[in-house]
Amino acid sequence: MEPISFASFSLAALLASLPANGEVISKPTITTHISPAIAGQWEIDLDSGITMTKEAEARQAASQDGQEIESNEPEVVAGTEGGVLTQNENRAINIQPNTNKNLVASAKKSNQCRELYNFAADNEVWTVSGKELTYGRYLITHREEGLPIIAIKTVYDNNEVDCSGNQIDQTDEAMIAFVNHDGNQMQWCADPDGNECFMNFNRILP
Repeated sequence: MEPISFASFSLAALLASLPANGEVISKPTITTHISPAIAGQWEIDLDSGITMTKEAEARQAASQDGQEIESNEPEVVAGTEGGVLTQNENRAINIQPNTNKNLVASAKKSNQCRELYNFAADNEVWTVSGKELTYGRYLITHREEGLPIIAIKTVYDNNEVDCSGNQIDQTDEAMIAFVNHDGNQMQWCADPDGNECFMNFNRILP
């Protein structure tokens, strides 16, 4: 779990709106809110690489529709043979079963490192990554265009080794990302259009 800053706006403005422990909030300073929609426990898919949101994939597919598509279909040849109209279509279909791969159950192995995020409905977040435990506060802000932004400020870090093998005390550090939430799936992205999403989450508890 490494600190990442991608969004091009004032991080100080977002973090200034995070209340200190026990602080009474008289009025909001900027338009931000907690998100009961993401409240619950989420697990990061550590095996996934850089992905795109469904909307970004749809935009990319639409832009490629106008391009010429190369066909792999074989050519059909028509002719006459002995005064009879004939057709010759050459197809090669050779499907071999792959017996070299072992089937793996979808359940995670018990010894596999897990990274869990617990978002509370009161803007608190707890994370577990390997032996690392952190506690912090989060806010989500919506802009006129693009994905919403999530900001997390770490208040406490036990400074143990995380799933990536790093041992970094992230106390008082902040992370911001663009967030795409769809039911029990969530992605954190580096850009407001969701073209480069670096974290994929699955909800495991409400």
